[in-house]
Amino acid sequence: MKIAILTDSAAVIDKQLRQQANIKILQIPILLDKKTYTPSDLPAVDELAALKEATLCTVTEEQIPLSEINTCVSTLATAGYTDVICIHIANSISGLGSNLKTFTENNRLPIKLHLFDSHSLGQAQGVLVKKAETLIKRGLDVTEVLEELSNCRQQLHTLLVMEDLKNLRRTGSISNSSHRYSNNMLPQKTILHFSRAGKLEVLSSSSRNKKISQLIVKKIRKYTAATDDFEKQLSIMADSTVLLEKYSSYIQDKLPDLTLTTDLCTPTIFTFIGPKATLISWHE
Repeated sequence: MKIAILTDSAAVIDKQLRQQANIKILQIPILLDKKTYTPSDLPAVDELAALKEATLCTVTEEQIPLSEINTCVSTLATAGYTDVICIHIANSISGLGSNLKTFTENNRLPIKLHLFDSHSLGQAQGVLVKKAETLIKRGLDVTEVLEELSNCRQQLHTLLVMEDLKNLRRTGSISNSSHRYSNNMLPQKTILHFSRAGKLEVLSSSSRNKKISQLIVKKIRKYTAATDDFEKQLSIMADSTVLLEKYSSYIQDKLPDLTLTTDLCTPTIFTFIGPKATLISWHE
């Protein structure tokens, strides 16, 4: 048994991991102003946000052609891999998982695909890719790797803090859509999270920045207090340094034992969460 890993550009993984021979990354196409781009074709995220605002266009996901998936998997089959674990962006916000399922059901290549919904994107999805690579190097078989990944996924947490739910509402990805939003004319911020089943759910909405920040800290503190072996590491991604500083400084002040890492969103992540949004992830 020779196992490879297939993931996508929504996963945040380091350069060293990207260069591993048994890891392939599908680039999720991005539709911007009626033109399709790969993530590497797009400008920096802050420029992308400005472009979106200037053209009043919507940045959306395009589906990866099945032929492109076939080419990628064929390369792995030719290299002698017998199994591929596909760690993909959450089905609740992307159609990639459905596309991979269609490909798997019609696969005629001499290689088996095992689909694994990350129930997330960004750093949390990247943690799962790194975990899978470590388990494969230890010599675990596919069944054992998938079992360990399922356990790891239960310990990952991802919050989204958003000012505009238009894209998510348009794709119908918020599972508790009956949530009633305030009619307050002040700008609303909404906190969402991925449930244990991978559904994107609304936790709370408020026009008060302080209340939103307090709720975020309360959610994180719940796990730092309940788990002795909590890794005390948390990652924050946003499309501006202003947002990164705003949330990281508040969280660090309230939870000084945490180790925070911050980074600007990649074009792929920006596509799914949009401007003025923040992605917060940690490992229980």
